Amino acid sequence: MGLFRRAWLTVVSEVAWRIPGRPQRLLAAFALAERGSMLDMLSAVELTERRGLRKLYFRHALDEARHAALFAGRVRSLGAIGRAEAAIEDSGQLVEAGVVAGTTLFERLGEEEFLSFVYVAEADAVEQFEVLLARRLPDPETAATLHRILKDEHFHVSYARTEVERAAAAGRPMRRSMALHRWRRVGQAWLRFSSDFGALMGGFWLGLAYVVGVGPFRLLGRLEPGGWQRPERGGSSLAAARTEG
Repeated sequence: MGLFRRAWLTVVSEVAWRIPGRPQRLLAAFALAERGSMLDMLSAVELTERRGLRKLYFRHALDEARHAALFAGRVRSLGAIGRAEAAIEDSGQLVEAGVVAGTTLFERLGEEEFLSFVYVAEADAVEQFEVLLARRLPDPETAATLHRILKDEHFHVSYARTEVERAAAAGRPMRRSMALHRWRRVGQAWLRFSSDFGALMGGFWLGLAYVVGVGPFRLLGRLEPGGWQRPERGGSSLAAARTEG
């Protein structure tokens, strides 16, 4: 699956990162993902019973907080527009991460499943960043930011892999767990693509309806004597309405 994913990332990245305004939205998505990961790691710090992992989770959380700030800074430096600006300011992520009135990811999965998820997510992030750098798609400053972040991401993959291998050696079904998390991530990626594609097609069809439906009526209106006119309004609001009634 790694070869297929890398090929897919290469094709998609070559298209997405060359669309004007799209890099800002992609970097904003990275910032959101890093901030969400920070919240997940902080919940793990609170809930784990293993002191050694508590220290690793806390360091991981600090790294993710720094990464989120770096990505958000790049978005603003490139000129955040529309949805990109809204994304890096999204406060609803507290609810999505289960921090407010919900169940955190650590609580839903348990420690071993959580570590499996962390390993899969961090390994995928490393692969994605390496593809972007290999294709020289980001601007030089963004590329330098990715290089800085990659050092931390490699550490995250390393400690999570060690814990996953330890659990597997103890007889836990970690291979199955990782496969399940990978396919869930594929499903989530498909949903994101469907949402973006739906928004694109919605804009296309609404634009087409305006051109085909509204445009001709506007032209026909010009052929009438005097053209289309705004309706005349009576006296001042409420009093006029009562009189006409």
